[in-house]
Amino acid sequence: MSNASILLSELKPLLDAASEKGIDLRGLSDGVDGRIPIADYFRIQRDIAVASDDLTAVLSKRKLTFKTGHFLVAQMQQATSLLSAVEVLIEHINMMHGDNYNSLRFSDDRVCLVIDDESFPYLSDDDPDFVQLIGDCLLIKIHSLLDSLTNGVAEAALRRVRLKRKRGDAMRPQNRFWSVPIDYGSHAYELSFDYDMACRPIQIRGQVDLSADGIFSRVISYLEARETNSAMRSVTTRTMDLIDDGITRQADVARRLDMSVATLRRRLSEEGSHFRQLLLTARLRRAEAMLRRGCSVARTTEELEYSDIRAFNRAFKRWKGQTPAAFAQACQS
Repeated sequence: MSNASILLSELKPLLDAASEKGIDLRGLSDGVDGRIPIADYFRIQRDIAVASDDLTAVLSKRKLTFKTGHFLVAQMQQATSLLSAVEVLIEHINMMHGDNYNSLRFSDDRVCLVIDDESFPYLSDDDPDFVQLIGDCLLIKIHSLLDSLTNGVAEAALRRVRLKRKRGDAMRPQNRFWSVPIDYGSHAYELSFDYDMACRPIQIRGQVDLSADGIFSRVISYLEARETNSAMRSVTTRTMDLIDDGITRQADVARRLDMSVATLRRRLSEEGSHFRQLLLTARLRRAEAMLRRGCSVARTTEELEYSDIRAFNRAFKRWKGQTPAAFAQACQS
């Protein structure tokens, strides 16, 4: 998602640490509208980490050296799927920190990376707002690392994010990073991935920067490329991505795209599309996928919340030229 940023007013502990390390923050401290790009947040962390030889960028009471991070990424290169990359990540981060802060949770069709930092030794544990910001950004950092290493598989497989923030904090600008639904008020942080996609064989990119600041530099480069690519994609494509990820209210889509509903309607119209039609297309594509997997017409109708089977039959036939039952039968033959 584009326009992810950080409120400078929430960064005082990090900025103080940077000043103590003699890091030059000129041109950064004023920001724009009181914010800095989220990539700059990680630049500050990287510079602190390099200056202190501490992978946690002095956010933890327990120091980690950069050689530890080198070992982690080197091990992740051996992963053969997104799931195995997540498993390696969990195993070695737990090993580095000396406790089981990270775990996997499985459901019927999802696999979730769970980060429970309740007992993590944050250096600023007397500042709960800053600790929550660290958690928000840690999840972004982990996802960026996974997605860059898996060549986009992590982003394609991501289905849901859970944050510890209460819903009243939902408008924090860093949360614009996510293009999938967010659950607030969770007991832990979670990245929820489609299980089948997470298990598909992949080859981790061979060229991985393993220099001292490699992990932070990789995340920063990924964020900047993502921002550029997002700005170049059409509003129709970005809207469809959000709808496919379960964000179906026009006002919510407009907010995620950082524009008003009126602007969203105008931009879609200029591209020859309409929000309601995009919503219908996404709904019917989901119906097609369910029928291909062997779901009954009745179950598909119920899952898509159609008023009755006849309404679903009419909509599907207009789209595919045949009834759902005929389509399903053809798929099974």
